[in-house]
Parts: sequence; structure tokens; C-alpha cells
Amino acid sequence: MTMVKPSRTLFELAAIAVAIAILAVLLTRLSGASGMVLASGQPLFGDFISFWSAGRAALDGHVEQIHDQRLIFSYHQLAAPGVRYLAWWNSPPTFLLIVTPVALLPFPAAAIVFLIASGALYFIAARKLLPDARALIFAATLPAAVFHLGSVQTGLLVAGVSGLALHWLDRRPLAAGALVSVLAIKPHLAVLWPLFLAISGRWRAFAAASAATLAFIGAAALAFGPESFLRFLQNLPLPQTIVSNQLSATPAYASLYANLLSAGAPQLTAIAVHAASALAALVLAAWLFRRGERNVAGAALCAATLLVLPYVFFYDFTLLAVGAALLGAPRDRFELVALIAAWSAGLSLPLGYLAPVPLCPLAAWLILLVAARRARAAAYPRRRTPGQPRSARS
Repeated sequence: MTMVKPSRTLFELAAIAVAIAILAVLLTRLSGASGMVLASGQPLFGDFISFWSAGRAALDGHVEQIHDQRLIFSYHQLAAPGVRYLAWWNSPPTFLLIVTPVALLPFPAAAIVFLIASGALYFIAARKLLPDARALIFAATLPAAVFHLGSVQTGLLVAGVSGLALHWLDRRPLAAGALVSVLAIKPHLAVLWPLFLAISGRWRAFAAASAATLAFIGAAALAFGPESFLRFLQNLPLPQTIVSNQLSATPAYASLYANLLSAGAPQLTAIAVHAASALAALVLAAWLFRRGERNVAGAALCAATLLVLPYVFFYDFTLLAVGAALLGAPRDRFELVALIAAWSAGLSLPLGYLAPVPLCPLAAWLILLVAARRARAAAYPRRRTPGQPRSARS
């Protein structure tokens, strides 16, 4: 019996249907809103209230107290009176340098401007990485991206910057390196970039990234004082404590470590399993950085970054979509499954309320394995006997 191969149109229609379902859920949440506050007590535009509150506090001269939850919550009340949700500020001064001018605008206008700018960067990168314009359907319907309409987080911005940096890496290494410095707004998501650039021997991009990052840090230090970085470092244990102690049980956390804790695994078991997965991903990625061409190595960079981090959210998996886009069209069924998983990673948020399935780390591992298979196939191509016809997959 011949198996019917799903058409591209079928996948596109399925992606659109999923995106419409997400939009319907987001619109349903608006039905009970009062002003800028949802019925749940959360603010309209989600986590952006943290960015706006921190930026407005900085404008008002309260940089030294910017990690004070009571101060940040007081600015939440200015943005959305009656809000019952606290989104503390735990980002570095480099990101504060970005959100402070945005906070000159009223909260809703600032959120819309941030979302449009981030989305534009995301789609520019997607158009350059994807094989054709029609593939933008999958970028537009990516669940991790669509959820940004509610959360207004940094995933679109990080994906756009990372995608453009990888696109220009060998064409315009200095520009690519300068773009990498922008990731200093979320430095944990740039943790493997120095290793990637050094192992692959891309020293011009490495130098540009180093110089631009130092300049970015210097500008933030001038604006907010060098001690602002010390306060940021002192505040770092807070989010990890919340994850490890399950103080906020939410499927928004997307690391293997967090998934295991949500499933009831003991702390030491979750740490050990995550550490083993992270180490294996790091070793495989390092080999791919050395052996793989840009697209393969870039996909490995995106996937391994998300596997190494114990503190990562579903919206960060827009970065995995960058890795999937670099790989292009699937070449076999395994690759098709991997690309579908990468696209679906953001669905870990709604599905996580049903069961703590580690969808995000699984998707990242599948993309990393596809990259490894591509590198191996390039290093050891199949040999055909002279006169032997090509197979359907060669």
C-alpha cells in the first residue's frame, strides 16, 4: 500500500488553523478586561509591563532601586491601575538602555511600538533565511511568535537579531559581529556565540562582537552607573530560585530542568539529567561548529543554546525557529518531524497545563540531530557504483 505524502498546502493550512486558535484564545482573554487589566488580574501586553516600569523608573531617577519589587509594582499601577500581577525586573543595564527611551511613551503605545519593531526585525530575518516568500506562512504562524501578541516579550527581537547575524556571518562579518552585541540585552541567550565564533575561526566577527559588546556595556555603565551591573548580578539568583523551588508553577518555563521539576522529579535528578543533556549538546555543537558549514553550525548554535540553559521560556524558542530556517526544506521524514517539532515548540505553553511534556527540549534535540546528520552526510557522501541509478533520496 502506497503512503500518501502530505502536501505543503496541508501543512500551511494546519499552521494557519493553529495560529487562529491561539488568536481566539488571546481574544477570549480580552473579553473580561477592565481598562488595561485582564479578568485574571494580569496586565494587557503581559510581561512588557516589567520593561515599561523599569524604563519609567530609570527616567524618574530610581535606577538604584530598579530591582526593588515594591517600586516596580508601583509603576505597574501607573501602567495598568488595579493590576494584581508582579513582573519583576531581572534584565541587565544593557536592556534597560533600550527600554528607557521606549518608556517615554504611555504604556500601551510603548508596548505596540516595541512589538511592531521586534516583529519587523523578526520578519526581515525570516525572509532572508527561509527558502521562499511562501515559507513566511510558517514564520507568521509560529506559536512561539504568535503568543508574543499577549506577552510582548523579547523572543521576536532575539530571533531577528540572531537570524540576521547568522545570515551576514560570512558575507558581512563585521556587521554580523555588531549584531551579536545586541544580544547583551539577554546575555544568557548569547552564551555560546563566543565559542561558536572561536571554534569556527570567524575571528573578524569575533573581534567585532567583542568590541561592540564592550561599547554597549560601556554606554549602559555611563547611563546608569557601573554599580548597576553589580546590582543586576546580585539579583540573578532570584529567577532561578523561583524555578528550582517551584514558587511559580507554570508551563512557561521550557528547559528540561524545569520540565522535570514540574513532572515531580527530585531536585538532584532534574539537575543531573539536565546537566547530562546540556553537556552532550555542547560537545556535539562544538564538533559542528568546527566541521559544519554556516547553516548547519548556525542551527546547532540555536538548538544547543536552548538545551544548555536551565532558565529559559517558551517564547525563547523563536530562536529554535531560526535554526530550523537555516536547515531549509526537509530531506527525509526524520527532518520533517524535527521541523514540525521546532515549529510546535511554543505549544508547550498550553499543552503544559495538561502534562509536563518536555516538548521544547525535545524539539531542540531533534534540530541538533538534523544538523549532525547533515554534517555527517557532507563529510561522508554516499558513493555510487558507476552506472548505478540515483535513488529517490539521493
